[in-house]
Amino acid sequence: MKTFYRYEAVEYGTIGYDGEYVESMYPCPKVVLREYDLIKETPKGYWISAGKWVSKTGRKRFAYPTKKEAIVNFIKRNESRVKILSRHLHSCETQIELASFMLKSM
Repeated sequence: MKTFYRYEAVEYGTIGYDGEYVESMYPCPKVVLREYDLIKETPKGYWISAGKWVSKTGRKRFAYPTKKEAIVNFIKRNESRVKILSRHLHSCETQIELASFMLKSM
């Protein structure tokens, strides 16, 4: 049976002495490999066990037929997230500076 692959980042919580969730002081993400079985092949793609349809030719896919393609996609997805979040961070820092300037002039 054909298998499709998708890498994802996950962070697992920790349970403290009192049985409550404890947030770690430092991020500790893990990269995990998810595997999905082929359910049905169509002329243009595949239905996989995640209940998703995956194109045979699309550049962006939910899962890939090889682990190498899946890890390359994981890297690209996260590089894109970093660009977006960096822009948001810069915007927030600029807004704080503007608001602080406005506060000083009051």
